[in-house]
Amino acid sequence: MKYRLLLILFICLPMFTWAQVGSDNDPRTQFIGLQNGQKIYAKRVQLKNPFLKGSYFLLDDSLRYPLSSVNYYQNDNGFFLRISNPYDRDDFAKRTISGRISKYYVSKTLYNNMYGPYGGYGGYGYGGMGGYGYGMPSSRNYYFFTKDDGPLQNYNFNNLREALADNPGSVALLNQYRKGKYVETGLSIAGAAILLYGMSQTFKSYQNGQNGGGVAPTVYVGAAVISIPWITGLFKKDKITQAVELYNYNQQ
Repeated sequence: MKYRLLLILFICLPMFTWAQVGSDNDPRTQFIGLQNGQKIYAKRVQLKNPFLKGSYFLLDDSLRYPLSSVNYYQNDNGFFLRISNPYDRDDFAKRTISGRISKYYVSKTLYNNMYGPYGGYGGYGYGGMGGYGYGMPSSRNYYFFTKDDGPLQNYNFNNLREALADNPGSVALLNQYRKGKYVETGLSIAGAAILLYGMSQTFKSYQNGQNGGGVAPTVYVGAAVISIPWITGLFKKDKITQAVELYNYNQQ
């Protein structure tokens, strides 16, 4: 009887292991990827952040894995990849574009520390998710990308121009983006100059009692010019996003 029980356990052990680790064809869509390269599937993956305790991943309401052991994970909220953010703190960024070029972002709550030395980047600290800070909070997104599942890079023009260099169509869209930024900057500067001139004219009118104390027309012209880049941005798709999507489509 004893040997028969051991035989049954020996036969069932590989099945249990497969249920834990799974494979790329596993029908379960939620999983975690460990730092050692192991990929573990589950029906439910949760990230737990208990108060005053270490964060951990909970799989199927039973298996626990410490946060530090996980490199990436996927659950009902999407796919997330570990990053080292500008504050030298490990966190997970959410994937928004998937392909040879994958885009990620992480959202942080920043605090404007006007009177203290505790700010991080540019005089800012951050709170939420176990952070600290004081002052007026504001939310900011940090964007990253990977090429062919390589290392994370900052999602900016120069890095993307290098990553997309082997696709002429994507490069053309990036060039359009750069030209558009030059135009937007020029409009903003011109609008600001017109607005300041209009305000000075309005101030002179108030001093001299002219124009019934009305606002100079150039104030409205300057405000309209400044708003052009913002208004047009509402009705057009970002050229950088188009460049990435075109690259992924052509590389399928």
